[in-house]
Amino acid sequence: MIDFAIAQVSDKPDGYRAVVRNLADKWPDVTGAQMVFVLVSAAHAIEQVFDSPPEPRTDAQHTFRVAALLASDLFALQNRGYVTPVGRDLTAYWRENDPFFLNL
Repeated sequence: MIDFAIAQVSDKPDGYRAVVRNLADKWPDVTGAQMVFVLVSAAHAIEQVFDSPPEPRTDAQHTFRVAALLASDLFALQNRGYVTPVGRDLTAYWRENDPFFLNL
């Protein structure tokens, strides 16, 4: 999953836009927490391999940001009673309440 996320994010300048939605679609049974871990790991790997000071990689920075936004959606789902939200729960939440990741 980490390799998938790295490829998605690095493929084009705005690759970070669809990576969260694509993770949820491709792995509907994976927990949201695992998706956050995958995104953070991917962003970190991109920084380690490709970062060249003084300019940070914007794709890595954007990936850290979408990981944080995903974590806030997980918190919202947990407040609604989902103990361990998975990809399909996130997709349903986005369709019903917050289409940010569907439109990003």
